[in-house]
Amino acid sequence: MFCQNMETLYEQYDAFLIDMYGVLWNGRDFFDGALPLLEKMLMSGKKVIILSNTTLTATKCCERYLSKGMVAGTHFDKFISSGEVLKNTITQCFSDAKTYFAAFSCFDDIFKGSGLSCVQSIEQAGFVFVGSANYKAPYCADGLKDRNGKSITIEELITVDYRDIANFEEIASFIDTCLKYNKILVIANSDLFAIESWKSGAKPILCSGYIGSLYENAGGKVVYFGKPYPIIFDYAKQFISPNEKVAMIGDTPWTDILGGNMAGIDTILTLSGVAQLFIKDNSEAEISHFIENIAPEMAHTDMKTFSQTPTHIIETFSLTSI
Repeated sequence: MFCQNMETLYEQYDAFLIDMYGVLWNGRDFFDGALPLLEKMLMSGKKVIILSNTTLTATKCCERYLSKGMVAGTHFDKFISSGEVLKNTITQCFSDAKTYFAAFSCFDDIFKGSGLSCVQSIEQAGFVFVGSANYKAPYCADGLKDRNGKSITIEELITVDYRDIANFEEIASFIDTCLKYNKILVIANSDLFAIESWKSGAKPILCSGYIGSLYENAGGKVVYFGKPYPIIFDYAKQFISPNEKVAMIGDTPWTDILGGNMAGIDTILTLSGVAQLFIKDNSEAEISHFIENIAPEMAHTDMKTFSQTPTHIIETFSLTSI
C-alpha cells in the first residue's frame, strides 16, 4: 500500500479520476512533474478525468489552467467540476424551487438557463447557494482563534461552535439567518479547506464545505454536489466504460478517498496538499494515525461511518521515483 512509484502504479489501471488541488495544483502553479506524468499517461492510452471540487464550471476551469500550460487532449480527456455537476443537475434535484439566494459570491454561469431567479433575501429563497467564503479575503484555517484568543486547531474545525470563532461575525450571522428560516444550503465545493501556496508557504484556506459542516452541526440541512458524495462520481462514470479498471487519485481521505471507496473503485492517496498539514516525516505510523484518527473526524456528519483507507499511497503525483 505505501509509497509505490506512480510511474509503475498507473500501468495497473485503464482510467483515472484525479483531484486538482493538492495533487496537480498547489494554489499558484502545478506541482513539479505533474504535467509530464499526465501527458505520459494519455500517450500510453490511459483515460484521465480531472475531478475537482471547485465551484467553477468546467469551462472556466479549463480556461484558467490552459493559461498555465494544461491542455485538453494532451494532459486530460475530461474536466469535471462540482460546479459543473450542480449546473447540469440543479433543476432535477430542486424541481420545486423557483428562486435561490446566492451567499458570499455568486457564480452566475451555474444558474444560466436553469429558470431559477436570484432573490435578494434568504427568507424569500427556495434554497440558499453557498459560493466561496473567500470572496473578499481568505479565511485561513490555521489562523483561527476563539473569542478568548485561544488558537483553534485544524482537528477542532468542525467541532467548534461557530459563534465562538473570532472574526466570524458574517458567517455566524448567515448561519443563524438560514436556521431561522429553515433553509436548505446547496454547496458545490464540499471541501472543508484547500491548500493555497502563498509566498510565506502553503496555507489551508477554508472552503464552503466548512460552512456546510457548521450548519449541519447546528441542525441545518445541506445538499452537497462535490466529493465524496455519490452524485459527482455517478456523473463521472458516464465517461468511463464498465470494463475499465478505475482509480481515484487525491490528497484528502475525507473527500477523494472516501468518495472513491463509496463508488467502488481503487483509491490512491498522495502525501501532498492537505496530507502535508498532518504528516511531517512520511512514516508509516504517522500516515496510519492520519488516516485512522484524523481523517474520520474531519468527514461531514453523514459520512463518518464510511472507509477512508486508500488502496495505495504515493508521496507525489510525478514521474519521480519514490
